[in-house]
Amino acid sequence: MRRRSHSLLPVQYEAYGLRWLSQFPMPELQIVQNGTDSEAVHVDVHIEIADLAAHWEEWDVGSDNFVFRNGSLFFRIEDTGLFLMEQGCRIVVSPQAGADDKKVRLFVLGTCMAVIMMQRGILPLHGSAVVIDGWAYAFVGHSGAGKSTLSAALASRGYPLLTDDVVALTWDAGGRAIVSPGYPQQKLWQPSLDGFGMKEQDYATVHAEITKYAIPVQHYFYDRPVPLAAVFELDPKPEEMLKPVQLMEVSGLERLHMLCSHTFRSGLVSRQGLAQWLFETVSRLSASIEVFRITRSGSDFTAFEMADRITDHARKGVYTGQ
Repeated sequence: MRRRSHSLLPVQYEAYGLRWLSQFPMPELQIVQNGTDSEAVHVDVHIEIADLAAHWEEWDVGSDNFVFRNGSLFFRIEDTGLFLMEQGCRIVVSPQAGADDKKVRLFVLGTCMAVIMMQRGILPLHGSAVVIDGWAYAFVGHSGAGKSTLSAALASRGYPLLTDDVVALTWDAGGRAIVSPGYPQQKLWQPSLDGFGMKEQDYATVHAEITKYAIPVQHYFYDRPVPLAAVFELDPKPEEMLKPVQLMEVSGLERLHMLCSHTFRSGLVSRQGLAQWLFETVSRLSASIEVFRITRSGSDFTAFEMADRITDHARKGVYTGQ
């Protein structure tokens, strides 16, 4: 494949417990501060720009936009570009001419980084997480379930954000699940801005095609790994009559199904031959944490009520980490 020349020096960033050396700016991420000599500091993943068009043709994938071969996942996003993730250590990006830079970065920060994590044995859950009394509490759910909104409500109560969108999980020497910090940004839809009394003109959209806003959160971002206490699945039921927020424990095989279904880009797990790895990983996770479902009904803004239920539970001291 032909490399595209780039005038900027590579910059090293930190996110999800990994060091990323990128040939193009990633303003959402935190720059690694210890030294400027990229050769002197350990790099986990290289992010490069190259023309991948001929490479895509060589793979001859037909109508499929995602394909996996020999440890590499290759995908195409219409009007955006081609993306190649290799062996857990390299992302190659080929932006389409005229593509929105924000949208290109959105795929690098989301799908590409999640695939790299999978290839390295890091479990990426689709959710956000905050820190309460030294423990991480993660919130998973489908798009629009309110994960970032709940985290923002908790952050406003003094519980710092650990990660938004992707929860990266590894294990420490003692067998505890550990959440690595993501990067200091949250993404909120317009109704959430309204609920918090925030003005959309104060924030940039995630990219030009959607009314989802990028909220800088440097002042309440937690930048160190934290052991995971619990995962809460957000299960909104807007069509039901309004009633109090419900918190229910999830047990047995339902835990495994829930954790598998909320793995970030879970459809790409089996494509990479990682189904057995995922099952073993979520089984290990399920056995070491609490798992709950939190349900809200009606269409009212209930983020603060949900935040109170979460903090009340956390403060009861039910979880000991044993």
